[in-house]
Amino acid sequence: RDFPRFWSDERRDLLFGLDGGEVERRIATDERKELDPWAYACVSSRSNFLSDYRFSITPLLDFLNHDPLVGTSATIENGVLNLSTNKNWKANEEVKISYGALSNIDTLCDYGFVMENNPYNFEMLEIRFLGNPTVAVAVYPDGSVDKSAIYMLRENLATPEEQAMAAMSQGESLSALMKFAKPISDRNELDVYSLLASSLDEAASKASSGAEEVGSSDTLISTYLSGRASTLRMGIAK
Repeated sequence: RDFPRFWSDERRDLLFGLDGGEVERRIATDERKELDPWAYACVSSRSNFLSDYRFSITPLLDFLNHDPLVGTSATIENGVLNLSTNKNWKANEEVKISYGALSNIDTLCDYGFVMENNPYNFEMLEIRFLGNPTVAVAVYPDGSVDKSAIYMLRENLATPEEQAMAAMSQGESLSALMKFAKPISDRNELDVYSLLASSLDEAASKASSGAEEVGSSDTLISTYLSGRASTLRMGIAK
C-alpha cells in the first residue's frame, strides 16, 4: 500500500506547500514511535472492530475495495464477520464495500489511495493572524464551512468597539466564542468573508497548480491535490 508515511523525502517534498501541510500534520499525528511502522500500518489499515475494544485482522477482508456509495453493514456472530451491501452484484462484477464516510486525506494516509470525485471529501486550511490564534477552517463536501471558524474570524477581525458590542448584545452568560455566533456589523462580516474567500482561493490555486505540475508523474498526489482544489472551490462558491 502507498502510505505517505513510507514515502521518500523527495516524494513528500512534492506536496510541500501545496496542501497546507495537511499530510505532514496527519503523518505526525498518526506516528507511533513505540511500534514497528510497517506492522502498525498493516494492523491499522486491515483490522476491523469486534467488541469490548477488541480488533481483528480478518482474512480476505483486505481484498474488498472501497466504494463510498455502496451501503455496507456488518455483524459479528460467533466470531464470524458477516458483511452485506445494498447493491445487487452481477456475475463477474467486482464486489466492493464502503470503508465509511472518509475524506481524501483519510483514504490516502490510512489506506494509500485517493478516489476521484469523493462525495465525502472535506478539506482543512489554516488562517494565521499576528497576535491572535490561528483559525482552522473545515470545508465540507457541500462547500459549507465550519461555523466555529466563522465565529473565530469574527472575533479576530472585530474592532475593540465591536468586541464590546458583541459582549453587550449577546449577554455575559455565553462563552467568549458564542458571543460571535451572530453577525456584529456589516464591516466585520465583509472582512470575515473577504478573508475567508481569498484564503480559500489561494489554497485552491496552490493545490490546482500543484496537481498540474505533478501530473502523470505521480497520479496519486495529483488526484489528491485535484480533489482538494475542487472542494475548496466549492467553499468559495458557497
